[in-house]
Amino acid sequence: MFSDGIRRALGPVLRTVANAAVEKGVAPPLQPAAKAVANFAVSSFERGTSPKVVLNPPPVVVQRPPVDLTPTPNVQGDQDMAPGEWLIVSSPENVYLRPGPSAESGQSVLFYKGTKLQVATPPDNGPAVRGDFVYIQDANRQQQGWVRMSHTAEMTEADTKTYRASRNQSDAADEYQGIYVNQFDAETQVGGDGRNANCGPTATLMAFLKQGLEIPSIPGITHNGTAGADVQAVRYWGNRLTDTNSDGVTTNPQGGTEYSLTTENSQYTGFQDVKNAVTAARGSWAKVDANSESIQKAIESGMSVVISGNFVEAPAQGSENTDPVVKSDTWAQGGGAQEHLVAVVGMTTEGNFIVCDPAASVRTPLEVTPAELDAFMRGNAGAIGIYDPTPGPRSGA
Repeated sequence: MFSDGIRRALGPVLRTVANAAVEKGVAPPLQPAAKAVANFAVSSFERGTSPKVVLNPPPVVVQRPPVDLTPTPNVQGDQDMAPGEWLIVSSPENVYLRPGPSAESGQSVLFYKGTKLQVATPPDNGPAVRGDFVYIQDANRQQQGWVRMSHTAEMTEADTKTYRASRNQSDAADEYQGIYVNQFDAETQVGGDGRNANCGPTATLMAFLKQGLEIPSIPGITHNGTAGADVQAVRYWGNRLTDTNSDGVTTNPQGGTEYSLTTENSQYTGFQDVKNAVTAARGSWAKVDANSESIQKAIESGMSVVISGNFVEAPAQGSENTDPVVKSDTWAQGGGAQEHLVAVVGMTTEGNFIVCDPAASVRTPLEVTPAELDAFMRGNAGAIGIYDPTPGPRSGA
């Protein structure tokens, strides 16, 4: 046992030695606690007491890697037949399109060997594969139904990319599918026969959708919630000031307003009609030179651009009565369109344009090169930029 004097004399020495040992042998984050324990023990020695000290170790926190909840992307060629993946009819017996996932459900269209099909989501949002049947749509998104999976094969990623590129389709263009509207399908949504000259109103509507602009409904006609009703509204607000015989509506014997689709939807619309519709949608328009360089600048500034072009070559002098020659240096002509309006809504990192052609047979946005865009405009060039001016002025420039 030590006397009180010896304990008090040894206290500072022990405290210094203990703290030095802590600094040398204890991890920095734990040193404050260790020094506090050592100082407490030395103080107890100086006082002649020896209380029991329990030093609880710090809790050990085990960090688990975060759980990735991102859905696994579809991989073309992985044989899982997920919606969006491409198939090819491989059986020499060909394959029937059926309304249900069974042979007993009936049959309609016959797809021949080599036909390209795309797996789609069934109307009931259930699985796309049921037994030996898979739900598909044709390559132009016009027909949907079930086919025997055993009569098809999944295309490889390389073959799919080549096939889609030949149709100006790409993953970059697919990102704009949500704003795409087909002018022929849209008219059937309001009771029309799907034959029309609605490229101008439809292209303008797609530019509006990209810009977040909304076209007002037609007064006196109940909007049925379809893109077709919006296309008719663009035609109405665009054409009514310039030509009431092409605004898509008429007055019935009871004095009410109703659609006039067969006659008036066959009338062409021009850039003044586009400007009128932009004003009705509380948007703004700007002049854009009709060439790929100026259109690129407009897109990069945040605009969408409606452009005019032609799928056929202008006839040479003296050959006006010959059959038109379809251009070979632009994207594919759809719906028999010649003079035509489309919406340019974006660009890729490679400098290509995303074009929403309302008559495209593939019914998807397209990725086109600057050369293809200029070739389309050759002989019928025109362009107008459309944008949402909020919070700026809402008038044309």
